[in-house]
Amino acid sequence: MKEQIKSALANLEPQLKRVSNLIQDAENEGIYNSKDPEDQYLRGMFYKIADYLDDARRYTRQVIAPVIEEGILHKGKDGRYATGKKAYYTSGAAIEYLYVDPSDDSRWIYSHVEHNGNDYFIANTPNLPMERLKVRVKQLPMWD
Repeated sequence: MKEQIKSALANLEPQLKRVSNLIQDAENEGIYNSKDPEDQYLRGMFYKIADYLDDARRYTRQVIAPVIEEGILHKGKDGRYATGKKAYYTSGAAIEYLYVDPSDDSRWIYSHVEHNGNDYFIANTPNLPMERLKVRVKQLPMWD
């Protein structure tokens, strides 16, 4: 069932892109009448929908992308955290890390890295130390 869901998402992603591009094309072509309240309503709603479609595409790509590396983070001399192989993390970088909860259950968590002026941290768990954290890297296609 999990593979069926991944497959369905992979098949859906091009359709999400197509609709998002249509919304952007409509804006670029100036099809909305600024004096028409319904046009302005549609314009605003389409923008919101495009944002959600882009989020859905980003999450879909993350879920279906193959894992190309797993490693343990260490802070380098430059202050950045890296696996020692290919991956290093700076502000805005996506990250998947292995979270182990107090009952010893574990799961991979998707988030991103930020910097607070002193050190890097994971946005959704800012108090979780990044040093010695297990992470994985996925091979994501270029955003188009």
